[in-house]
Amino acid sequence: MPLSLRVYSAGLAAFFAVFAPLACTSVEAAGGDADPVFVFNRICYAQVPKLDGIRDMAGRLAWRTIGDDELKHFTTIKNPDVLEGWDAQVGERVFRVAIVQSPMNAKMKKTFPDLGAGLATSCMLVLDELNDAATFSANMQSLAGKAPASKDVPEGDLLTTTWAGGNADVKVFLFSKANKTGRGGLLNVTVLTKAKPAAR
Repeated sequence: MPLSLRVYSAGLAAFFAVFAPLACTSVEAAGGDADPVFVFNRICYAQVPKLDGIRDMAGRLAWRTIGDDELKHFTTIKNPDVLEGWDAQVGERVFRVAIVQSPMNAKMKKTFPDLGAGLATSCMLVLDELNDAATFSANMQSLAGKAPASKDVPEGDLLTTTWAGGNADVKVFLFSKANKTGRGGLLNVTVLTKAKPAAR
């Protein structure tokens, strides 16, 4: 994995360490067993780099907006163009969702010089201890449909698996971060685009 993405991935790991205890609200006590990778695919993977579809879901489904004091933990980027988050209720479960969009940082520009004038857009889903890491990791492999660029790389209390793809105009990275305890983690898709998306 390029150095710029390793640094970004480490930032996600730091975020998870702070935010994992708040991954779901008390609604989770009612039970339910939503497939987190299915949820991630519909909310994040199928939408980015465009963000209006995610915002539309948040409004139509009345997701609770996450306040600014909590949102700042979702990214290590200073003053991103977009930083928004919600508690998304799916059945009897509540997942924390965040979107981040900003110009690519210096390390990303160095790694991908042809995309230097573009944007980095991310969407993440935080998973709590009700989610079995082996199950969602296997389902992320099915979603990616290809061999990972790196697998189970230790990052603090997490094991990170990364998939990479794209073409000359766009780069797509999938991250599956599983807690070493075997429960909980973080799913993330990050898209680097040469030109700004048509809608934001």
